[in-house]
Amino acid sequence: MILKKIHYIISFLLVLLSILLTILVPGGPVETRDFSHYSETVLALFNIFLTILGLLSFIVAFLVAKRKKYSIVLSALFALLYILVYLFDLLKIFPTSPVTMPSTLFLIEVISTFIGFILIYLCVKYNNLEAKNNENITIKFSFYKIVSTLIVLLFAIGILIFATNSALG
Repeated sequence: MILKKIHYIISFLLVLLSILLTILVPGGPVETRDFSHYSETVLALFNIFLTILGLLSFIVAFLVAKRKKYSIVLSALFALLYILVYLFDLLKIFPTSPVTMPSTLFLIEVISTFIGFILIYLCVKYNNLEAKNNENITIKFSFYKIVSTLIVLLFAIGILIFATNSALG
């Protein structure tokens, strides 16, 4: 029974990882460390990467729910990226801060890392179950999809500006 719904579980976990990442935005309630020793360019590029990862996770989760080709591979790749981001931070590789990591941030990053590993496991399991699926990815454009995309892009730009300014102090 649960194996028939595994694609929905994968979609849910991908969205959950994106939401957990979103609440960790610098200057927010959880991420209170100081990153002012980094250049604005480095912080902006890192925040762009994280924002794109978070937003694309929603799109890939939708594609997984629709059982589209390559969506499981993308899910596993995104899970790996989430794991790397959190491990780099937990192991104090990047980004580093003179301010110690708050315990809530530590807990969320550890939980998110475990979710990432579970997601990779489920993607492998799903891929083995659906190896014969040969659907093509199709995207149909409409006025509403274009407007929605522009709104999401404006929201993403707002997140980038806020996160970069907050990280700089």
